[in-house]
Amino acid sequence: MAPLQLPTEPRPPRAHFPAVSRSPRDTILQSERPPLPTELHREPRRVRLALAGCGVVGGGLIRLLHETAPSIASRFGVTFDITAVLVRDVARQRNLPIDPVRFTDDLAHFLSCEADVVVEAVGGDEPARAIASHALTTGRKFITANKDLIAVHGAALATLAAERRVGLDFGAAVGGSAPVISTLRDVLRDSTPTSVRAILNGTSNYVLSEIERGVSFDAALGAARSKGLAESDCSKDLDGRDAAAKLRIIAWTAFGVQPHELDVRRISLPEDPTRLVQCASRVGGRLRLIGECVQLSVNTISASVEPTIVARDTGFGRTHLEENRVEIDLGLDAPVSVSGAGAGGEPTATALLADLVGAPHAHNERRAETSFVSVPDERGHRWFVSALIPFDGLQTVAAEAEIAVERTIPGGSFSAVVTDAVPWQRVQKLLAVLDGVGAEPNIARYELSVANEEARR
Repeated sequence: MAPLQLPTEPRPPRAHFPAVSRSPRDTILQSERPPLPTELHREPRRVRLALAGCGVVGGGLIRLLHETAPSIASRFGVTFDITAVLVRDVARQRNLPIDPVRFTDDLAHFLSCEADVVVEAVGGDEPARAIASHALTTGRKFITANKDLIAVHGAALATLAAERRVGLDFGAAVGGSAPVISTLRDVLRDSTPTSVRAILNGTSNYVLSEIERGVSFDAALGAARSKGLAESDCSKDLDGRDAAAKLRIIAWTAFGVQPHELDVRRISLPEDPTRLVQCASRVGGRLRLIGECVQLSVNTISASVEPTIVARDTGFGRTHLEENRVEIDLGLDAPVSVSGAGAGGEPTATALLADLVGAPHAHNERRAETSFVSVPDERGHRWFVSALIPFDGLQTVAAEAEIAVERTIPGGSFSAVVTDAVPWQRVQKLLAVLDGVGAEPNIARYELSVANEEARR
């Protein structure tokens, strides 16, 4: 299926924040005022929907629309009529509650079908970008669960949506069933967070949680695949690329830095994270893959995705299996937090449905006094480092990298230390030396306090 060739969108000017404009088409999804008594018994409005992709997410959306149709008609006054579904193989048996005649593998035919809303669930870059551009250019509301599309092309698509005055929604691209994007839009308004920290990948969190229970890495990954939480190639989940793409969207919404301009420091989980998980447990913590976007000064932010050892009694420490969690620090006594299942077809399909039936997002009128710039994180952090060399050797290498050791941790076949707060650049030198001697180092940011450690003892 050859992607439709569309003109390349010009690079937009620096956008303040992703804007979603109201349009006449948007009002078909939900009225801006309560219905009058005479309207309560009117026939539901028919909304024509074109769906790109019919895998786990797209198929899940079709089932969800079928199962909840009476409730949607009653609560929101609309019925969804799927006019076309773009697939790779029209002959494949899918056992879905939809007439197979709706399936097409012809991209041009799909783009020309009658539709008020286009939902994209194919993933990747093309033909997703072509579908998005065509939908917005022709005045159709566009909804996507494609984090990679928004992370790369989000600013250009938002500019196009604003020009055509049509809706662009991507809440399903971040957090699965956790309403991350809508929460950011609702709670921020004219304010800017101090930081946004999050567990953004349900697959990796499921695997880490299972290893904590004593399950082997291979068995944990196999269980994730059998539950539909992991694809055959889940490298993006374990090395942080998936979380980094979602963090770019969060930073765009929260700070106005265009997704492709965000500099994300990304540290992968080890190929087998069992040793690191066990070490975290030994010191009274839990290992989590955490994304962070934080203000460094009045006009700079830094972003990272990295393995982090957190206390068990924190929100992140209590986030288990495929659950995602996002904490938004607004300078209050406690962060605003949202959580929910972050992997699998059903949570993502549910998020797509929420964008379909929800009230259209108002144009984001926020105009930040400060224009934020993404810069590398040069702050010092405490780090947990383990390696397959004796303690003396690890401490010697750390000293040569000008890294002070705060404490040592017995590990049997390996040695482990917690460093004083040092910037990442120094830790990189330490890891390079350890890699060079075949010591197989593991690294994680260390956030346990002395109180956490004493409680463990």
